[in-house]
Amino acid sequence: MGDIFTGDFGTAFNGQPVTELMARAFPVTLRLALIAVIIEIVIGIALGVITGLRRGRPVDSSVLMLTLVVISVPTFVTGTLAQYLLGVKWGWIPPAVSPAAPVGQLLLPGLVLALLSLAYVTRLTRASISENVRADYVRTAVAKGLPRARVNVRHLLRNSLIPVVTFLGTDVGNLMAGALVTERIFNIQGVGFQLWQGIVRQNSPTVVGFVTILVIVFLLANLIVDLLYAVLDPRIRYA
Repeated sequence: MGDIFTGDFGTAFNGQPVTELMARAFPVTLRLALIAVIIEIVIGIALGVITGLRRGRPVDSSVLMLTLVVISVPTFVTGTLAQYLLGVKWGWIPPAVSPAAPVGQLLLPGLVLALLSLAYVTRLTRASISENVRADYVRTAVAKGLPRARVNVRHLLRNSLIPVVTFLGTDVGNLMAGALVTERIFNIQGVGFQLWQGIVRQNSPTVVGFVTILVIVFLLANLIVDLLYAVLDPRIRYA
């Protein structure tokens, strides 16, 4: 146990130090998780704002139905289907991703990894926007003659993002751990791949080492979220 605090996680199943596996695996998974987070933020928040401002209209119902379908379908189903159709049948992308693959080849795995969280981000943003659009501070800003676009961006969206940012903070750790399924489908040799190898081969140092780093990443992400609260809502102050 004492070696863990000094960064010595032992030896992996192939005789290599676990830290060497981490040095190769974590940059790959971090790129994949970063792509997934960007997709969640850009597409999820945009769809949430559109549906929140048009609640009850056809576009709102369509997006809600689509997110419900995405939530109900497991990641390994969407990933395998996307790999077969786009990689094997149509040949648009490589079916497997090499360790030194460019960012472009990680777009589809990143989308597959982000789909479930994207649906939740969309629904969270929609619920928060539709709730705050009737708030007093929004009505006051409109009554003062501010442009509607400025009201939506600087007042409505800024305050509505607090629950979304909370979810994104916890989701960073989930994406790192949830990459296990996506990386296995696309043969990406990242954290999920190495963690799966350690579990299958019953190599405790590999599992303990990678899980420890994932916990640290999760804690750091939540710390950043706590600091972002004060940026989004000036009323929040920390002693």
